[in-house]
Amino acid sequence: MIDNQKFTDWVDKWLRNELTETERLEFETLRRSDPVLAQRAREQQQLVKAMKTYGQRTDFRARLNRIQASLDMDAVREEVNQLSKVRKLHRNGGTVRQLWQTYRPILAVAATVALITTFGTLMLIRQYQSSHKQQEQYSMMRRDLQAIRRSQNAILQDLNARERALQINPGQVAGSGFLLSPDGYLVTNTHIIQDADSVYIQSTRGDIYKAKVVYADRKYDLAILQVHEDSAFRVKTVLPYGFEAAPSDLGERVFTLGFPREEIVYGEGYLSSQTGYRGDSTAYQVAISVNPGNSGGPLLDEKGNVIGIISGKQTSSEGATFAIKTDYLFRAISAIPTDSLKNNSIRMSRKNGLAKLARKDQIKKIQESVYMVKVFKHEK
Repeated sequence: MIDNQKFTDWVDKWLRNELTETERLEFETLRRSDPVLAQRAREQQQLVKAMKTYGQRTDFRARLNRIQASLDMDAVREEVNQLSKVRKLHRNGGTVRQLWQTYRPILAVAATVALITTFGTLMLIRQYQSSHKQQEQYSMMRRDLQAIRRSQNAILQDLNARERALQINPGQVAGSGFLLSPDGYLVTNTHIIQDADSVYIQSTRGDIYKAKVVYADRKYDLAILQVHEDSAFRVKTVLPYGFEAAPSDLGERVFTLGFPREEIVYGEGYLSSQTGYRGDSTAYQVAISVNPGNSGGPLLDEKGNVIGIISGKQTSSEGATFAIKTDYLFRAISAIPTDSLKNNSIRMSRKNGLAKLARKDQIKKIQESVYMVKVFKHEK
C-alpha cells in the first residue's frame, strides 16, 4: 500500500506535469486499480483548477487598474485644445496645404490621443459598470473556495477511514446480508461476523458503509447489523419485499440473491425439504446451487416474500442448500434488548409490492437492499 504522503506528492507533481516516466506509469496503475486514490486525485485537481481561475480573475483586475493609472488626462485635454485651434484657423481662410504642413505633427498626435482616449474611456466605463459585479463574483469565489476546502477535508477524512478499513487483509471474510428495515438494520449469519474487529457492507452500486453488530444469535446463526452513524447512507421509505413467517410448501419455487463473487448473483430452485441438515426444524432445504459468499442472503418465494436466510450447503450433495426460516428471524429480533435499538424497535414489514411483477423486475427492486458483508480480523 502506498504511503499517503507519497501519493499526495505524486498528485502535486502530476498536476504540474513533473512526474518521471516511471512515476507516471506507477501513478496511473494505482489510479486504475484503487478507486479511493483516484477520487483523491480528482478532488485535488478540482481544487487546483478553482484556485487558478481565481488567480486569473485577480490578475485581470490588477491589469485594468494599471491601465487606468497610466492615463494622463491633463495631456489629453491639452492635445484636444491644440486640435481646436487648428480647426479655427481652417475656418478663417488658411489653405488646406498650409494647414497640413504646419499642423501635421499636431494632428497625428491628436489622432493618436483621441484613439487612446476613446479606448481608455470605454475600458474605464466597462470597469465601472462591472466593478460591483466583479466584487460579487470575488466574494462568491472566496465562499466557493472555502466550501471546496471544507468538502475536500471531509471527503479525504472519510476516504482515508474507509481506505484503511478496506486494505487487503488475509483475515477478510465475505458474505451477504439484506435490509430488515428502511433505516439501516440488516440481517446476516453469525458465522460470517464471528470474532470480527470491524464489519463493512457494500451495495451493488459500490457504496461502502461501516456497520455495527447489534445482536448475534449463535443458536439460529443469525446476526443483526446496523449501519453505523453514516450520513451518506440513503434511508429508504419502504422495502420492496415483505417477511413471511408461515411455513412454505414443499416444491414451491424460490430464488435468492447474494455475493459469491464481487457482483450480485441470482439463483433459483425449489423448496426440497421442510427441514434442514439432519432434520433441523429451524431451516429449509432448497435445491439451489450456492457458494460461501451467498451465506446471509435472502431466500424469497414466487411473490417476493422473504421466507428464509441462506446459511450454508451440504458439501457432499450438489444443490442441497439450507436456509433458516423467517419465523426464527422474528424470534431472534424479539430477543434483542429494546435499549439496543434505535426507537426501541426494528420496523419490519410483512407487505410487499413485488407480487405482480415479472421476475426480472422483482430482482431490480430487491438487489438495492442486498449487500456484500466484509469482515476484517487482525492477523494472529
